[in-house]
Amino acid sequence: MAGECSSSESGVSSHASSSHEQQDKVGMRGSSLISSVAHHIPLDLTIEILTRLPARSLKRFQCVSKEWISVIRNRVFIDSFCSVSRTRSRFLVAVRIAENRVILLSTAPNETELPSPNETELRCCQLNPILYSSLHTYLEMTLPGLPVDLVHCSSIHGLFCLSHPSDPGRFTICNPSTRQVITLPNIKASSGRRRENISMFLGYDPVANEYKAFCSTTWHGEPFQEHKVLTIGGGKLSWRSIKGRITPRYTVVTNGICINGMLFYGVLTNRQIEKRSLWIIRFNLRGECIGSISTYPQVTKHGSLINYNGKLAAASPLPGGPLGSFELWVLDDFDNKRRWLRTQLNVYPLLLRLSGNIELKVLGMNKRNEVVLVPLKFPPKHEPLYIYYNNKGREDHLVRRVELRGFEEFGCNHTSEEKCVCQVLFSPEHFESLMSL
Repeated sequence: MAGECSSSESGVSSHASSSHEQQDKVGMRGSSLISSVAHHIPLDLTIEILTRLPARSLKRFQCVSKEWISVIRNRVFIDSFCSVSRTRSRFLVAVRIAENRVILLSTAPNETELPSPNETELRCCQLNPILYSSLHTYLEMTLPGLPVDLVHCSSIHGLFCLSHPSDPGRFTICNPSTRQVITLPNIKASSGRRRENISMFLGYDPVANEYKAFCSTTWHGEPFQEHKVLTIGGGKLSWRSIKGRITPRYTVVTNGICINGMLFYGVLTNRQIEKRSLWIIRFNLRGECIGSISTYPQVTKHGSLINYNGKLAAASPLPGGPLGSFELWVLDDFDNKRRWLRTQLNVYPLLLRLSGNIELKVLGMNKRNEVVLVPLKFPPKHEPLYIYYNNKGREDHLVRRVELRGFEEFGCNHTSEEKCVCQVLFSPEHFESLMSL
């Protein structure tokens, strides 16, 4: 919890504890020095300094004085810390290595945006347009006893959410920075009702600065979908019904993604008799209202929606096309134009050879206009994991291959003949948060 001064955390492996013990000892040895000079520093300057420190350090520094505890737990400070933290985003990598165990690793701040290539490197790219680099990952926390499917997990504004397909109705949210974990209350069925399907998503409203969980439930024999919402961090956790629009029953067929306060996910519905239709549902977190727009089979085919330069999009392999050819569908305007724009994305052939011609998945686009691609399958134990960057706007076809280091011991230990349950999920824009759950 936010007020604890102990460096040990339940659920964190001994590998993580030993790696942080030395940091904690150094931090505690310096606490007396910090305490002695803290009263000589103006409070506003102290706050400015504290916002630039890692979340783990701030947790230890609550032992310095009651004044620092008050500052670090203050909502204004938490929001200021979040604003600064967003400028130093990191990769969060979730690894599922067993049926009931998820490991969260992250890179150091500012490593997601690697330095631009210098003049010498660019000249070399004319002969070999590949840049090699690496990111070091560090263990954040281990979540044992959770029968999750990482397809249904996501990183939202510093928090990480996990749903449990084998345990419908169970939805867990954790803060990797503070290592807090909560499980949301179950949706209870009234007398005589039987639940068929339930899907939960986490979203963030940047205007109200609120996290909200959204739940969609299909009840046996009922023609309409039930929607509920819950506000996180506002005291008692309680689901409330969403009034207004009535939505015909449907089945969720994609992941959920939150973009600028809007939560999107794809569904399959029997809106017309004997005719199945594909739709994108949008939940406005601020106004708590639901909208929908029809879409194409290609958008929901592979069950993955992405953030493409601030717009909702989906990328799927081009039907009948060569390996590395993707069909990209971008939602141009949900409210007015209500149209989908189709474009083709061809991965540079050299990148395919570099990846060993494994199947890749489009993760999204970064600030450099680079398409970020990750492998669909989890690599075997002790083998490297690579992320690929393909700059579609450059004439020199510059390609970057980034190795993620530090996770090798968590790799897949199965053979091709065995049933593998290992999964990996990449969240490229994760950042630290002091949000208390």
